[in-house]
Amino acid sequence: MVNLLLLKIGSEPGLEEIPNLIRGLNREISVFGVLTTPNQTNHFDHVISSSYDAMFGAHDELLSEGLYVRPELYKVISAAEGRIIRMYDRLIMSDMAMFAAPRYPVPRFHDSTEYRMQLFLRHAAFWDHMLRLHKIDAVVAQNYGHIGYDAVLFEVVTALEIPYMFFHDFPPFRGSLQMYESVGGIVSNQFSRTVIEYAQENYPFLPDSPDRRKQMMRQIGLLSEVNALIPSKSKDTKVVRLKMLLSKPGIARNVMKSVRRRWNNSQSKKDEKRALSDLPLPEKFLFCELQSQPNGTTALKGWMFPDQRESLALIARHLPNDWKLVVKESDRQWTRMYPRRKNFWSHISCLPKVHLVSSNYDTTILLRKCSGLVETSYSNLALSAIQQGLPVIVLGLTHIGELIGVNTVVSEEQAAEVVPQVCAQNGQRSNCDLISESLTRFLDEKRGATLEGTLGYIPKFSGEIAEREFCTRTSVNVSSVIVAWLSLALPHKFQS
Repeated sequence: MVNLLLLKIGSEPGLEEIPNLIRGLNREISVFGVLTTPNQTNHFDHVISSSYDAMFGAHDELLSEGLYVRPELYKVISAAEGRIIRMYDRLIMSDMAMFAAPRYPVPRFHDSTEYRMQLFLRHAAFWDHMLRLHKIDAVVAQNYGHIGYDAVLFEVVTALEIPYMFFHDFPPFRGSLQMYESVGGIVSNQFSRTVIEYAQENYPFLPDSPDRRKQMMRQIGLLSEVNALIPSKSKDTKVVRLKMLLSKPGIARNVMKSVRRRWNNSQSKKDEKRALSDLPLPEKFLFCELQSQPNGTTALKGWMFPDQRESLALIARHLPNDWKLVVKESDRQWTRMYPRRKNFWSHISCLPKVHLVSSNYDTTILLRKCSGLVETSYSNLALSAIQQGLPVIVLGLTHIGELIGVNTVVSEEQAAEVVPQVCAQNGQRSNCDLISESLTRFLDEKRGATLEGTLGYIPKFSGEIAEREFCTRTSVNVSSVIVAWLSLALPHKFQS
């Protein structure tokens, strides 16, 4: 018997059949699940938890069973503790009313180093207990661990030497799922391609939709048509949020949180305005539009660059003497949803060779005038730069490293080599034909290493038939890929 844990897979409306399909492929598999919300329709043999309970470690077992982190476990996972405590920044952005609060005497969330440390221990103790209690043999996740509790789960699973695989619906090819066994694997297609090919040879597998390649060409900019594959929005989102806002336990907390965020943002904008350079745009410069922080990109893919300030300081240090690094706030931050810390902009402007411009400065103009772009892992802006033939310095782990003009940096040694090289090109752009060839090759390689589908949302479709076909294709192929991976990862236990 193989005990499989699915993290937020098989409970999304339209994809609930995945556990049944997995068991249909092999009756020796028992499927355990972690839901998004506790009352979701599901076909799991056993539900272990949900995001609703796990976000702040609201597990009754922690008290009733007296759970604790075993010293031999902590010895292994402590190396990731600092990174995950920093990742808990994402909790500050969470609406507390949307998640369960821990039972007394565990305190409600209040942001402090002590609370984050205790949350890390609660997460680790719970997952260690559940994985060993249910004798879990393998774990498959909807995405890489980037929220907090899911990142701790990965560390515990790794410490227990349990096979782990996750899907990633990665940009720019939304609606394409790639598989990895670790975040470090995102730099390669080999693992995902191997599992897909094995699934196609041994299990039921539905072909891509006829226009998938055309859709991917739109997404990467090889066709000018508007991308039609977008996440669907729940029709009652506004109603749900209004009810939550007006609920007795949530209204005071939400109003105070909104007031506090607006106040902090106003102070941040004042700090940014004071820190802006009063000099004209430099003649020679690289450009960096900051990533919002915290997010999945900076928390995990760019983890070796723990803060945007550190990234800027590294690049600026290795610029030639007559060059500058022009920095601006991300256009995605127009609502300032992700707050910057106190004096963030003044801290940035103090860096030698950094030239801070207003968030209102037109990014397209800066992209046209600069000699290279600096980015963490990936962004749509990085893709735009590549399409224009502009050199791109990518900090951290990335899936676009093979594209023309991309220069990856994961160490100071690489920064010392790459930054001067990009500056030496002095804004020289790649040939249009070479750009097109590179993007096309990248597209075809990714198509062969991905499944057509999504797991965290269902895209909008023009009719019910198209949506049903999409859900069926996703469910069948995801189930086959999971069972194929199990047979490869657990050959001693798995019987196909």
